[in-house]
Amino acid sequence: MTGTVELDQDGRHLLIRFPYREDLVAMVKELPGRRWDPKQKVWRVPAEHVEAVYHACARHLFEMAAEIPSLLAGTIKLPEDNAAPAASQQPRQGTLLPTGEVTNRSPADDVAAAPAALSISELNERVKGCIGAAFPENLWVVGEVIDFDKSANRAHRFFQLAEKMPRAQRAKAVVQVAMFERTATKLLPALAQGDPPLTLRDGLEIRALVRADFYPASGRFQLIVNDIDPSFTLGKLALTKEQILRELTEKGLADSNRLLGVPVPSMRIGVLTSPDADGWTDFRRHLEESDCGFEVTLFQTKVQGPDLKPTMLSGLQWFAERAEQFDVLCIVRGGGSRTDLAWFDDREVAIAVARSPLKVLVGIGHQRDQSVLDVIAQSEKTPTAVAESLVRGIEAAREEVLAQSARLAGLVTKGLANESERLREFSRAIARASHERVDDAKRMLGATAAGLRSQTALRISRERGEVRHVATRLAHTSQRRCERAATALQQAETRRRLLDPARVLQRGFTIVRDAAGKIAPSSSRISKDQSLQLQFRDGSAEVRVDRVETDQP
Repeated sequence: MTGTVELDQDGRHLLIRFPYREDLVAMVKELPGRRWDPKQKVWRVPAEHVEAVYHACARHLFEMAAEIPSLLAGTIKLPEDNAAPAASQQPRQGTLLPTGEVTNRSPADDVAAAPAALSISELNERVKGCIGAAFPENLWVVGEVIDFDKSANRAHRFFQLAEKMPRAQRAKAVVQVAMFERTATKLLPALAQGDPPLTLRDGLEIRALVRADFYPASGRFQLIVNDIDPSFTLGKLALTKEQILRELTEKGLADSNRLLGVPVPSMRIGVLTSPDADGWTDFRRHLEESDCGFEVTLFQTKVQGPDLKPTMLSGLQWFAERAEQFDVLCIVRGGGSRTDLAWFDDREVAIAVARSPLKVLVGIGHQRDQSVLDVIAQSEKTPTAVAESLVRGIEAAREEVLAQSARLAGLVTKGLANESERLREFSRAIARASHERVDDAKRMLGATAAGLRSQTALRISRERGEVRHVATRLAHTSQRRCERAATALQQAETRRRLLDPARVLQRGFTIVRDAAGKIAPSSSRISKDQSLQLQFRDGSAEVRVDRVETDQP
């Protein structure tokens, strides 16, 4: 809430309160007759300027006291500046004639002169005269529109205005209203083309300039609409929106869904909309033309009217129960006037969206007409813009994968080059170390060789005698061993000749080998269709096994 506007106890002044803001101070200073009251710390404006105060403060979403609409409508009269006239100066109560004039004749005179009874037409004419005298000029009234949609296809629009008490279901008072064709053809398009646009519908609270009328033929009292103040209705809608957002902020839900991240990639898309909406057609066509392979699930809802709330709540609950099956949830519809989009400014729908476990993308209007859902979720201008954001997410993920692949390839190439250089340097270091160690070893070997030569000469002289002694013994031992070895060799040769395969083949046997040339010693190692080589005494043959029979042990 920006500030408040109240009626002072004297009934003559409007009291404007708000926290200090330069733009609001500048706004108040443009009001006629404004005066700063330092004691009460409020701005005072004469009550006769209520219309100027209302229009100025409504644009900034000030909260209006209940008396302000009544002042605008003229149902509360401002007190007179002078005291009431003395009793001697007050005119005698007279009779109100159908013409609106007052006669001072006595009741007895009226009874003598009046006819015995009035006809219905005469009665209604008198009532019409009374109403005309009581309301000679147009006046502003405030009420909620009822049954306006029922006359959508008629030239003359007949509906009702109701006064409803807070949190009450039934209306406190209802009046019949007529908007004739001449007014409707001018007023309704002008409201729809305003900035922002306004579409009259049931459920809106409006401030209308009307003429009180009584139709004698049917005894019907009605108000004839001549004009409608769009700023009043739009201000009410904005106030409702502000109240919902304030409650969400107090509950810590205002940013809950909007700050959820969008899964990458988002391929499983849930949608809440009407299948007949143009926005759904545009949304689906754009996803299909992208060739990204989206999986789209539609839950049918209403996107306008009193059925929007129950169907939207059902859809939000359905997707919440199946959140693991989807990546994001989209709420889309075609553009419309501010009052069309106001159906989305519902407290329960806003809370359900804020608590949704799925990231919600909203495309239900244009950027200048924002609903509560546009504030608490990720908002796009149109359904097509929502689809484009999803497609961009897929394309960005694809480009990121390609970029990461390129970076990885570059890092691998660079790493290989670095490792190759390290390997070359390591090889050079090993070569240098090897040369140094070889030189050291040569020097050590040279010194060792000199020492060994001197020691070897001494040992050779000592060992020479021992060797001669041992040689003598070895000669005798060797001779005996050679004789035994010659005998064993002769015996082995005899066995070899007896076991020579060639001699075995000469006796009519055959040698079986596998494809690798190894002898097959048993039928258990032979399988069907195996290639075998058969060696005979006079040649060889290659065969293939048709059947294997193995003798059981």
